[in-house]
Amino acid sequence: MRSARLILASALFALMAGAALAQPAPRAVGPTIADVGSAYYRFEQVSVTSADGARVYRVQIGVPRKAPGQGGYPVAYLLDGDAAMARLDETLLGQLNTGDPPVIVAVGYQGDRQFDVLARAYDYTPPAQDGAYLVDAAGRPGGGADAFLTLLHDQIAPEVTARVRIDPARSLLWGHSYGGLCVLHAALTRPDAYGRFVSVSPSLWWNYGSVLAEVDPFLSRPHPAALSLTLLVGEEEVAGRGGRTRTNPMWSSVPSGATRDLAQRLHAAGVDVRFAEIPGQGHGGMLSASLIPTLLSFAGVAPAPGDVFS
Repeated sequence: MRSARLILASALFALMAGAALAQPAPRAVGPTIADVGSAYYRFEQVSVTSADGARVYRVQIGVPRKAPGQGGYPVAYLLDGDAAMARLDETLLGQLNTGDPPVIVAVGYQGDRQFDVLARAYDYTPPAQDGAYLVDAAGRPGGGADAFLTLLHDQIAPEVTARVRIDPARSLLWGHSYGGLCVLHAALTRPDAYGRFVSVSPSLWWNYGSVLAEVDPFLSRPHPAALSLTLLVGEEEVAGRGGRTRTNPMWSSVPSGATRDLAQRLHAAGVDVRFAEIPGQGHGGMLSASLIPTLLSFAGVAPAPGDVFS
């Protein structure tokens, strides 16, 4: 039986008190490590436009200065890329450099904010199976995850591989909140697209828990032997604290322990799934509390994680 693993780190980011569901605090994009430069990574930036022309993605590609192994570099795709880049610093990149540093692909949006709340609400939420028009609890249109994942695979990934030698067997997709929902949807519907999926505080309540209906079809099909899914939540958000409210009927449609229940179900079915509740973390804090150790673990320099399933 595969064991679940625990990933720990301190939080650097929190939501504004009373923020709307899955709506991060409106922080401005400021100078990042890509702007000031690094001894360990060089950075490039490309722009990609959505198929409908409504969104322009700011894709920042961090390439290790350290030479790759024989098969090429591992690659980590990060959703909410502008917020992710704001949390990378020279200390972290130096730690990655001591191991097998991955190419970092931070996928954000053009503009002056770390989070484009309208764009991410559309891109990171799965479509309705019946084709119905979807909005979230704040009235933002959703349902564009399949189109976004196709763009990520068919347009953004080729931009990366054209610039640097990538090991296709070592890829990771990370996302938080709505991004975590998108990662989970990808794992259940496109399990061969990436080797590792890291879904952090996924918004399972989206469309009254419709993503959970994807589990049975996923389990009915063979899944790649190399598939690895990590599900992480904050202890405070599970307890109903940490800046979230359960008064909205869409949010309250899924129990607070649904992510753990999902992990246990997948684990029992033989899926390589890791689950952890991070002590002391609320929903917003899970962005930093997951991102840094995810990258360290992917580079092979994180300490051995602990078991959380008996």
